[in-house]
Amino acid sequence: MHEQDFHILEGREITLPELGREIENITGRTIVDSTGEIKRVVAHLPNFESDTDTFVATFKLNHRNDFVDATFVAPKNQRDRLKEIPVHIELVSYISRG
Repeated sequence: MHEQDFHILEGREITLPELGREIENITGRTIVDSTGEIKRVVAHLPNFESDTDTFVATFKLNHRNDFVDATFVAPKNQRDRLKEIPVHIELVSYISRG
């Protein structure tokens, strides 16, 4: 659901609040938190030479139990500013628990 529309977001540099607004526009639903709930993705084989980390922001929708997961990459040295800086969107997925 909405994958074709989400595809236009993938590969873009965008802030999480902007991403939240785009998700609202695409789904026609409002989200609970404009930046989502952010969790770092831990790799089995970490790359210590990489300047970036991978994260997932979960945007809960004010509709049933549906939510949207957005996987993104951001600079390691900006980890404490994820809600403010543009991040690189890798994948956006709609999850329905209806």
